[in-house]
Parts: sequence; C-alpha cells; structure tokens
Amino acid sequence: MNWQKKYRWTRTWGDETGLDGKPHEDYVGWDGDVQIGRIYLDQQTLKATQWHWAIQYPKGGKPWQPNSGWEQTASEAAKMVEECWDKQNARLRG
Repeated sequence: MNWQKKYRWTRTWGDETGLDGKPHEDYVGWDGDVQIGRIYLDQQTLKATQWHWAIQYPKGGKPWQPNSGWEQTASEAAKMVEECWDKQNARLRG
C-alpha cells in the first residue's frame, strides 16, 4: 500500500496494557486538536485479528455510511478513517 497517513495517531489508552501485559492495539486519529476516529485490533469477536475502524463526525456533520468497518491491517483502517473524515469535511464546505 502506498498510502501515507495525513493525520496524527496516538494510543487511545496511553501506556495501559491488556491482560497479556502488551499495550492495547487501539488508536485515535487527530486533525489538530479534533478527534477524527478510532481504530483497534479486534481480539474477541468473530472478526478477531481484523482492525475495526469508526469515524467521528466533524462539528455540524450528519451521520452517513459507511461510518465504520473492518480491515485487515491498521494502515487500511486508518486510511478509511482519514478518507471518511476528509469526505465529511468536504461535504460541510459544500
């Protein structure tokens, strides 16, 4: 994949670890100081080993689809969040 991240991504839970002692594979994307969405590695459901992504709506934004989904890698999930965020912002600007 030739995609390059556009926004800043940080661990959702900081240095907190799971029961296995490893840091949570859970991240939040940021456009400046605005949260744009979240990705995390599913380790418990039938989608285990896949990355779940979900967007945050921009201020004034309205719900739309897709607003969440599953991808094979963290990069693919982050890409979906960033692309959806950019599309939502473009819709608001008209």
